[in-house]
Amino acid sequence: MKSIKFTDLLKLPDEKFTNLKAIPVVAFTVSFAFTAVFFNAKSFAEPANLSEDQRGAISQHCATTKQSLRTLQRTDARTRSYLGSAYESLLTNYITPLDLRLINSGQPNSNLINIHSEIIDTRKNFISEYTSYSQALEDLISTDCQSDPDNFYEKLVETRKRRAKVSSTTTTLRNLFSEHLTAVRHLRNSLTGGTDAEL
Repeated sequence: MKSIKFTDLLKLPDEKFTNLKAIPVVAFTVSFAFTAVFFNAKSFAEPANLSEDQRGAISQHCATTKQSLRTLQRTDARTRSYLGSAYESLLTNYITPLDLRLINSGQPNSNLINIHSEIIDTRKNFISEYTSYSQALEDLISTDCQSDPDNFYEKLVETRKRRAKVSSTTTTLRNLFSEHLTAVRHLRNSLTGGTDAEL
């Protein structure tokens, strides 16, 4: 992967996770047999008992739903790979070398070290949470929504929850990297008397 400029983090496509409208799902309504809609935060209630019309809608459009979920699976896998590589590149090429230089020069910065530690911990959460979400999505796709719509819907709700956790963690990581960049600028300015120009 090519080198990533530190400030490019703010342009990384983690909106693929933070924007929950990226996931088409079935709208289980009585007025429409089937409508493609999107995940949203308000959808995270526990599964209710499905009506016969809702079960029928899920069963009737099972193949279309599975196709949409497989497309989502491929898209999210690409996004996870890109973000994972970007996080690793920023840590390896920028953050860790800077901390080591400061320590070796006898000027360790506790704020930068603390942010660095938070980034490492949150990145581990990102990896774990994405794995959990990916497994839930695979299980959802393998569930027979035609003959067992209730089980399918319960798994759909669980998959939504796990994807929301990934979304939250990517937002936290973006904020931590941005916070680190701001701290680096302030440190540089305190040493050189410069301004907050882009690194």
